[in-house]
Amino acid sequence: MKASKLIAAVVSGAAALALVGGIAYAMEPDHDPATLPMPEAAQDTSIVKQVVSIIVYEDQEEAVAMASEFDDIHDELAMDAVSSRASLSAKHSASHDATAKTAASAGDATPESAIDVEAVDVTEPLETISPEGDEMVADSIDVNGDIVTYVPSYESASAPASGAGLWMGSDSTTDGSWGYFIGHNPGDFTCVMTLKNGDPVTVCDSDGNTRTYSVVDEFIVPDSTYWEDIQSRVTDYGESIILQTCCGDNAHYRVVIAA
Repeated sequence: MKASKLIAAVVSGAAALALVGGIAYAMEPDHDPATLPMPEAAQDTSIVKQVVSIIVYEDQEEAVAMASEFDDIHDELAMDAVSSRASLSAKHSASHDATAKTAASAGDATPESAIDVEAVDVTEPLETISPEGDEMVADSIDVNGDIVTYVPSYESASAPASGAGLWMGSDSTTDGSWGYFIGHNPGDFTCVMTLKNGDPVTVCDSDGNTRTYSVVDEFIVPDSTYWEDIQSRVTDYGESIILQTCCGDNAHYRVVIAA
């Protein structure tokens, strides 16, 4: 009898536990599968995704490196141009001083009565006493004091051997449009390498009209660049000029816009 009662009690207990568990399971709310955490095993570890990520990262890294390289080249070339310009200026000053000293010595030996003094027109004194060579003529560009003449050079493969060339557009200073000038560096367009934002550039066009522009943008591009690559960047300033020259490394061009 005792054994039978014990077995009955165990069976009754198990039945009670099953009943309680069933009720608890039935009362538990349903979970939205979208709110459940992603199992580790189900996370995307696709080798394709990893490879694509690496390629994208390397492309970005290469682009940053190229941009840094262009900045370094730009700074180096600009510094070289400034140094070259300073050296040329020093030589020019020394030559000018020597010429002035020679002229002064010759003047000391000349009797005062023999000196021919040119009369000065007091109504326009500055124009009268301006030294020859400093005045602009038609078809010329003044870049920070360096006056360079230019000739038609429409869509030519290279700049003229000396001076500058009007490569595209118009040289008119009054038509509200742009003109694209090219020249060599080393050469007559070395002065373009020293230009910076705000610097003046004066053009005396083929009609003799003069206009002074200010630099508004400048950049360096590889020598493999096409006109279509920069057209929209350089032609949206209305009345303006674009100056282009070699950077001196046989690999890049410097482009300057003044408006």
